[in-house]
Amino acid sequence: MTTKRQLTTQPAPRRWALRRNWRMSKSTGRRIRLTITYILLTAGAITMAFPLVWMFLASFKPEWQILTNPPIWIPSKWVHVNAGDSTKEIALWKVENPEGEEVQVFTIGTRRYTTAVDINALADVLLSVPADQLSDARAQTVGDVTLNVRRQQGGGEVVALARDGSNLVVAPAEVVAGAAQRLPLDLVNSGARANITIGDYKFQARELDEDILLALGPESQLTVSVPKSTAQDIFLVHPEELSDPQFFHIGNTDLQLYRLEGRPGDQRFVQVGLETWQPVLEMDEALEHGYTIPTEDLPGTPEIRAFELATMPVYTFTQEDGSEQEVILLTQTGPNSFVIPVDAATTIRLSPLEKLSYPFVKTVDGVSLRYLDDYEEQGEKHSIVIVGERIDMTMVVPQASIDEAFDVDSGSLDRVLKVRFRLENYVEALSRDVGGATFITFYKNSAIVVFLNLLGTYLSVIPVAYGFARLEAPGKNTLFLVLLSTMMIPFPVLLIPTYEIFRTLGMLNTLWPLFIRAFFGSAFFTFLLRQFFMNIPRELEEAARIDGANTLQVLWNVILPLSKPALLTIGIFTFWWNWNAFFEPFVYVNSIQNFTVTLGLAFFKGQYVYNYHWLMAAGMTTIIPIIVLFFLAQRYFIEGIQLTGLKG
Repeated sequence: MTTKRQLTTQPAPRRWALRRNWRMSKSTGRRIRLTITYILLTAGAITMAFPLVWMFLASFKPEWQILTNPPIWIPSKWVHVNAGDSTKEIALWKVENPEGEEVQVFTIGTRRYTTAVDINALADVLLSVPADQLSDARAQTVGDVTLNVRRQQGGGEVVALARDGSNLVVAPAEVVAGAAQRLPLDLVNSGARANITIGDYKFQARELDEDILLALGPESQLTVSVPKSTAQDIFLVHPEELSDPQFFHIGNTDLQLYRLEGRPGDQRFVQVGLETWQPVLEMDEALEHGYTIPTEDLPGTPEIRAFELATMPVYTFTQEDGSEQEVILLTQTGPNSFVIPVDAATTIRLSPLEKLSYPFVKTVDGVSLRYLDDYEEQGEKHSIVIVGERIDMTMVVPQASIDEAFDVDSGSLDRVLKVRFRLENYVEALSRDVGGATFITFYKNSAIVVFLNLLGTYLSVIPVAYGFARLEAPGKNTLFLVLLSTMMIPFPVLLIPTYEIFRTLGMLNTLWPLFIRAFFGSAFFTFLLRQFFMNIPRELEEAARIDGANTLQVLWNVILPLSKPALLTIGIFTFWWNWNAFFEPFVYVNSIQNFTVTLGLAFFKGQYVYNYHWLMAAGMTTIIPIIVLFFLAQRYFIEGIQLTGLKG
């Protein structure tokens, strides 16, 4: 009996265990489904938000940083060092020096290297081989050099040296490697051309230091780098002052050194860079001491005089009192010239042309002056005037300052960056002249259009919606259907008649067509608000009427306070549609002074199509009001959508 009871009662615990395990698996499955759902929602949110986040970050970056590869995600500043006492700023890089230490450097050029061999050293091993018996060439390191190696059928590895009809003249790779060396390509090419015949084979080589060199390849490019401390010894000279270029071994590289006019013959200099420079001077100095005179009053031929390496034309000008004054010609506009006395011009200096992009223009006594308010020099902001003629100058540094020069692979250079958000992108974008207007004008126009559309929509829609929702009148429902039917008319059908009406009224090229129709109602908003009004209990309205309120007082004191969600929804839609409107302003407005934000942004893009940092900043300023409005009013917006149209 005991055995039977045991047999009948044993299965029960197992069934309980199975049910318990089943409940656990259902719970686990639910958690898995929720996890997958959240992952998909998060991935979707990131995908949707990424363009906006990228645009936001790009609006704080310098122009070069927006499309760089690999991308720089966080807005940063590329650290620079000044080139001597000049206004030139040189970018810094991080790299390992030959001792394996990470140092900050700047580059002074690139060097192409090739593998070259003295052809006379291979005279005894030359062989002519049919080309079809050789494989394709591939770069391979043999010994201490890299060669273009081919494999010979039934033989070893060879290097092709020249053509012999349909054959190739080759030599064993190991023999070539023993006689070859890696040399700067420009050093090899600086040798005199030499046509050499060895046995039955002809070679085109270069004669250099009594060696007959044959360039074999492959070529490689390295970047010449020097420590950042070298920058303090850089100075500017005129290119024609450099002479007698020769190659010297400096540090672990080879550089072309020059003699410099007016310096001892045993001193040599490296040319760091040749650029175009432009004379500038301080705006305050130009406005305080400069003045306009008729160009015809400037006597004869000017004397070209140097001012801190900037060459400027100097005239001896006879003043009204008969005295003579030496003046510098800064700029000319038509019949007028803007000059400044020589004694008062103390801030003239040269600036790299690259720092003077997109200047402003202002008119002073009939003369147009190009200027920059945000010119940066030695870490400080200056307001400068761009004057004179452009001039080519070269930067040089003494040989003694570059003893630590070395070659590096260009791919191993990393920019020296520090995080910096450029707020000036917004200032520059919003203050840019766009056909005689700025973004401030566009924002003002858009603000006027949005405000008047909001005012007109509320004044026209609220009483009509209340009438359809609460008041009794014959044919009310029929009129409401007629109103809704107007929503079915395609916009292009209305465009031409509406345009003709505004043209007849003389409203084209004004802001009137962009807001006046809001005062005549909107079928969509009327429907939206009517549905909301119908959900408000009539008991509240009847109680107000018992207390003596008239229809207007009921609407103002009872209905509207309860309709905030719907009213805010209408406001959001109205703001959104009119702030982002492009087509209608494009049709009705052609004066830049009357452009709205969207038209202004499109025109700005045409003017500054390659200034991506300004475009991103200007674009963000047009998006921010919509984003801020939605986040501040999203609760009312969602509530208004949910509560509207629950019954008809």
